[in-house]
Amino acid sequence: MENLFGKEINRDVELEADFQDRVATHARLRGWKIYSVPDSRRVTLAGWPDLTMFRNGQLIFAELKREKGRVSPAQKIIMAELALIPCAKVYLWRPSNWDDIVLALK
Repeated sequence: MENLFGKEINRDVELEADFQDRVATHARLRGWKIYSVPDSRRVTLAGWPDLTMFRNGQLIFAELKREKGRVSPAQKIIMAELALIPCAKVYLWRPSNWDDIVLALK
């Protein structure tokens, strides 16, 4: 799989920070506004998703994980609460979900 810059990406070893940069870059190129914090446990609420994105009345909360990364109990609770917001879409994305990510950010 190639990234936006034509470099080959090994999904099994891609770091979460690199994956987040790739998703955020893709989203910005499509006009999404993005809010993220480096470590939500210290700045906002433990379990808050990695990316909060909005564009044209759409709202996406995306938790990003490596292929085998675990979702914490706090993340599960927050994601379930956010999913109750009628206008919001909540996603758990891994590098193997790239085609779904591209579609969601279209």
